Amino acid sequence: MTRAGTEHTRRISRASVVLALAISIALAGCGDSSSPSTQLPIGPQRAVTHVVAPGETVYRIATEYGVSVGRLMSANGLSDPRELRVGQVLTIPGAYRAVSIGTASSGVHRYAGERASRQFLWPVQQGVVSSGFGIRNGAMHSGVDIAAPVGTPVLAADSGVVIFSGTLHGYGNTVIIRHDDEYATVYGHNSRNLVSEGARVTRGQEIGEIGRSGHTTGANLHFEVRRDNIAENPLAYLPEPATSDGISFAAAGGS
Repeated sequence: MTRAGTEHTRRISRASVVLALAISIALAGCGDSSSPSTQLPIGPQRAVTHVVAPGETVYRIATEYGVSVGRLMSANGLSDPRELRVGQVLTIPGAYRAVSIGTASSGVHRYAGERASRQFLWPVQQGVVSSGFGIRNGAMHSGVDIAAPVGTPVLAADSGVVIFSGTLHGYGNTVIIRHDDEYATVYGHNSRNLVSEGARVTRGQEIGEIGRSGHTTGANLHFEVRRDNIAENPLAYLPEPATSDGISFAAAGGS
């Protein structure tokens, strides 16, 4: 392949990643938190089971339990998602089961599931996790919200390349960073973005400032971790904050 052809392929690949992320993020939205629902880890490390109901897909079940599609398929010996059958009993790998939280006062709990082998940096040094990952108001909340004062620095969770820096519907000012191993991280509701598309950033570098842009009930960072463009629970990819750290968990939801 010529140099020009290689460059053309690289541009198409990059554009495809940005488009796929933008569409999925726009569809997921980041809505009102008046009566949020989420998925919380419960109990010790153990596998749970799920009976496949009519209309369910591998992706929907994986999303419901906060595990990756690949991990769910591997745990059940599925080589093709079309192999799923109604009434089939699936083993759900990991430490938590989907739990519905009916009111904002129920709170956001610390993550008690199995942590991913890859760990990212907390994208803010001080803040309150105000809303968790999972189904909320009947729609998927694809990340976590971390409340902090307007202007608080937003940090790159790992080194990578900025593949989007602009405005997304619902998310306001947003930065998306592509990392290696098909990972991407998303940073929404910024008051302003401090990096441009195509820039290479380092782990811990300031890339924006927390704000209220987009559809949000207060100043916070909406943070997502995606692999192969599938949103996964960010708390599985972040270290457990120590008591002395600036990260805590709130008794109210965010957006």
